[in-house]
Amino acid sequence: MNVRIQVGAESAYAFIEDTTFNMDVRLSPGRAPAQSLRESAAELREKATRMVLQAERMENAATCLLNQRVHG
Repeated sequence: MNVRIQVGAESAYAFIEDTTFNMDVRLSPGRAPAQSLRESAAELREKATRMVLQAERMENAATCLLNQRVHG
């Protein structure tokens, strides 16, 4: 993995490259780059957890609709 930090007048970014992906992450001002990346990763994990829960609820709703059609 290769990580480059670029600091501009308005913001800073981490450019992350690996054999299978590339991503750019805007870094939080006033934080060390590693700290900012860790905090961003934690926020992304929290969002992913919420999205998985929403997907499960959608699947449950679909099952509920199918059951209503069968029994209704």
